[in-house]
Amino acid sequence: MNILIEAVGSPGWGSTLPYLRTVATRLIGVDIDPYAFGLYEVDKGFLVPTYAEPRCFAVLESLCRSEEVDLVIPSIHEGLPGWAGRAPALGKEGVTVLVSPPETIEMCYDKWETHQFFAANRIPTPRTALTQGYDLIKPRVGRGGSGIYRTIPGQRVDMEGMISQEFIEGSEFSIDALCDFSGSPLYIVIRRRLREQSGISVVGQVTRDPVIEEHARRILNSAQFVGPINIQCFRRGDETLFTEINPRISGGLSLSMAATENWFEVIARWLRGADVKPVSVRDGLVMMRSYQDHILDETKLLAAPRELESRTETENCE
Repeated sequence: MNILIEAVGSPGWGSTLPYLRTVATRLIGVDIDPYAFGLYEVDKGFLVPTYAEPRCFAVLESLCRSEEVDLVIPSIHEGLPGWAGRAPALGKEGVTVLVSPPETIEMCYDKWETHQFFAANRIPTPRTALTQGYDLIKPRVGRGGSGIYRTIPGQRVDMEGMISQEFIEGSEFSIDALCDFSGSPLYIVIRRRLREQSGISVVGQVTRDPVIEEHARRILNSAQFVGPINIQCFRRGDETLFTEINPRISGGLSLSMAATENWFEVIARWLRGADVKPVSVRDGLVMMRSYQDHILDETKLLAAPRELESRTETENCE
């Protein structure tokens, strides 16, 4: 099976690529940055336009055809709506895109819509408003911690395209779930985020928590999700408050797979029409993220360093 993955310079791929290699006949990686390490770790790497460029999906669809891709695993927030809209047409060409339906992506894409989804389905969530009613300010559309800040007393904020949310102090949890193509969750793995750097979990632990699992299952059963999904919540005293749904793979997915099995192999079995039974989740596993250098001759870079230097910081969004 030929598999295409994107943003292969992202830190999470370093620990996830070994799981993919056991499944893929050929692994094709794309990124906008010639210094993305994953371009040189996959079987074939390609530089592609940013999602902000109109020709981006034309390039990606052309790659799917020329490289005879069987499965696309989207992993970038900005690209999910485009992939979801194109999934049916690509499916007719024999390319499976592992993405939730457009309506689910739209709900997760907009933090105000996510808040309303939580409220409608009795999922506890921080108090949230379109006006400057609370201390924490977030863009309605965005990923990770980008653009999120806490106001100081008396500070006035332009709330165009923003939400305000109650600031929560407490333990942070990420929930990785794997849903089949009909939307049924096979796995729900709860990870406590013990340490993080720049919004990325660098120390985490698999934990059992019936309250979090019950709410996560209600979330997954209240909308149509496909493939790996990530949900985030906080524990404040006796309260569990849900804040985000990321309908894509997470940076800490390797820990959830170590606690269960290789989710990419499960997906491959589903594509073959096989029935899959879940294994027991191994609680207590701890992940400590390390960094590894990837060294190669400059002549093997997919673009000259001078071309990279001409890029702006905003262009390197992946």
